[in-house]
Amino acid sequence: MRPREHFDQALDALRKQVVEMGRAVSVALEQAITALERGDVELAKAVVTGDTTLNAAKDAIEQQAVNLIATQQPVARDLRRIVAAIAMSYELERIADYAKSTAKMVIGSPDPNRGPLAAPAELVVLGKTARANLDRTLAALANGGADAIKDIIAHEDEIDHEYKQLKRTLVAKLTPPETADLLFIAHNFERVSDRALNMAEKIIFISSGDQVELND
Repeated sequence: MRPREHFDQALDALRKQVVEMGRAVSVALEQAITALERGDVELAKAVVTGDTTLNAAKDAIEQQAVNLIATQQPVARDLRRIVAAIAMSYELERIADYAKSTAKMVIGSPDPNRGPLAAPAELVVLGKTARANLDRTLAALANGGADAIKDIIAHEDEIDHEYKQLKRTLVAKLTPPETADLLFIAHNFERVSDRALNMAEKIIFISSGDQVELND
């Protein structure tokens, strides 16, 4: 096998590592949303416990990227792919943190006067919409193209609108402790979509070399 062909395979393997991590993060996020919707403390605890595996996946991607830079002679396009992989693994790790944070709030406060966290349906919908945008981004990365970016941007605008609307509703209706937790979860979900859009920027960077700002 020629060195260039071997290097291309290694770069593709790195991309697949990012996609696999992304799918695992999406599952963790789905579990956190389900735990929130059902008040499932045991499922929430599983999300918190599983976060260490996702952190390890990010570290493995970074190490593989560094190894490729150190042992190969990447040209500009190669470097774009490697740098983008590192950046996207960071975005995914932060999304995993949002899932863990949400799960911790489902588990609840040690304060015996605090009841279980009751999530409004709109909050669950926001979480599911944000996860769908993450999955669209992962699909674009897995397929090696940027054709889906416009659709991702359109759904990001939808999520921003839903988040602002929900924030106003929560502030108006809920008691202060519940408001703090639920607003924080709403912010987590809104940031999931922001992070997905950051990843979409890296997909454009890989294909064209252009540094774009989609998240204005």
